[in-house]
Amino acid sequence: MEEAQINPAPKEKAGGTTSPLSTQKKFLVIAAIVLIFAIIGGAFWLGSRGKKEETEPSPTPTAEENPTPTPEEGETIESPSPSPEESPTPTPTPAPELKEKTIISTPFLDGFRSSNGFGNYGLYIMVGKNISVIHRGFVSFDLSNIPSDATIESATLRLYQEKVVGNPYGLGGDLKVDHLEYGDSLGNEDYGASSISSSFTTLTNNASVEWKDANVTDPLKNDLSNGRNKSQYRIHFSNESMGSGSNLGYFESADNSQGTGNTPQLVVKYY
Repeated sequence: MEEAQINPAPKEKAGGTTSPLSTQKKFLVIAAIVLIFAIIGGAFWLGSRGKKEETEPSPTPTAEENPTPTPEEGETIESPSPSPEESPTPTPTPAPELKEKTIISTPFLDGFRSSNGFGNYGLYIMVGKNISVIHRGFVSFDLSNIPSDATIESATLRLYQEKVVGNPYGLGGDLKVDHLEYGDSLGNEDYGASSISSSFTTLTNNASVEWKDANVTDPLKNDLSNGRNKSQYRIHFSNESMGSGSNLGYFESADNSQGTGNTPQLVVKYY
């Protein structure tokens, strides 16, 4: 029996063809080397850039001046309205000062006159009826101290009733005031002289010992507007027929004969 002959594998000849497996291994080795160098170079580049950025100062952002908002579609941006100019506040005109002047009645022009032709201007002011004689009181005020351009606000006649005899208010009623002009003297003719305004106000209706006041604003204005330098008044009871007894009211005069010190006054308030 013949033995089978085994032939050994042929050896690669020098300068012969490289097998595909060897070529692939070489390529992998080269690629690995290239990748390593790439990684090392990238790491170096990143590190040097980071150091550069740390050393360089960051730029300061520039603030936008009054940025104008961009309106979105359909949106209207209202421009700010200008501030209205404030109107100057007018300076109020100061109110005129209200002044007050108290005028004392003139001696020898106040007192009383009687229905029998007698009277007195140096004693008290007496009003009423004594048995059958009727007495009427008079009082006068000098207006020369009131400024010619004064605007009269009010005027008040003030007489002080210091005594009452009998029942003059029960029998005679209210004490009335006439406005008249009797000039620079008081005479018996003034007892029944015509008045400018008769019984225009009431001085008092009771027997209390006290000041009695009456509003005489209109008569005073009348005197001033007509150029009179005095404001004069006559006082009497509304009913002077009081029977046969003594029913009298006594008022202090400018002579202060009763010693009260409460002489007749004309209190004027004006601007």
